Amino acid sequence: MRSVSCVSLLLLSADAFAPNSNIQSNNNAIASKTQRQALWRHWIPETDAWDAEMESESSEPAEDSRVVEVEQVVEAEQGSMLKTALATSLLAAVLAIAPNAGIAVSGGGLDFAGLDISGQDFADKNYKGKDFTQVIAKGTNFAKSNLQGCRFYKAYLVNADFSDADIRGAAMEDTSMDGASLKNAIAVGSYFGDSILETKTVENADFTDAQFPVKALPQLCEREDMKGTNPVTGADTRESAMCL
Repeated sequence: MRSVSCVSLLLLSADAFAPNSNIQSNNNAIASKTQRQALWRHWIPETDAWDAEMESESSEPAEDSRVVEVEQVVEAEQGSMLKTALATSLLAAVLAIAPNAGIAVSGGGLDFAGLDISGQDFADKNYKGKDFTQVIAKGTNFAKSNLQGCRFYKAYLVNADFSDADIRGAAMEDTSMDGASLKNAIAVGSYFGDSILETKTVENADFTDAQFPVKALPQLCEREDMKGTNPVTGADTRESAMCL
């Protein structure tokens, strides 16, 4: 036991007394393997303690390798967390700048959603797929325009002119259509709310596969202007709406 203790003391003091040693202390770091082996050879003959030290040294590279791997994993996780935090911050900044931003049906921004375009001329133009959600379009002229797939949800369309317009697949639920004109309109596959009953005229409109509220359709079929033939598709207005 005494010999082992002496060996241990000599090992601990070797760094301090070894001549011309290049070993430097950095936060009490242990000297390199080569240097430590040199010190052992210089101060202590080969004993059982020598074999124990060599076995201990042979395991250090594997332990060092595992430490490096763990550090790499930690660094990768920290980098991923940093990227996520930056992305979240960027999204929060964008939402703070434009809290009321929305996605249009066309995928091109807000389009005309929520705007007041009353009395303006939108006639004979292509607005296919545009978003007119909650638009205020009192007396606006949409005559002869391509409005296929447009969204007019909750729009104010009082006295708007859709005559000869192509509104196939347009969404017009919950709109205000008092006095609006759908004369000669192509409304194939469009969606309407109860306000269809308040329109000025639906003469010659093509309502093939259009959707109406169940209670509204019988009243629509009773209108005197629910007649005629669409000049473009040739569809009979009453037949297209399945009026009996």
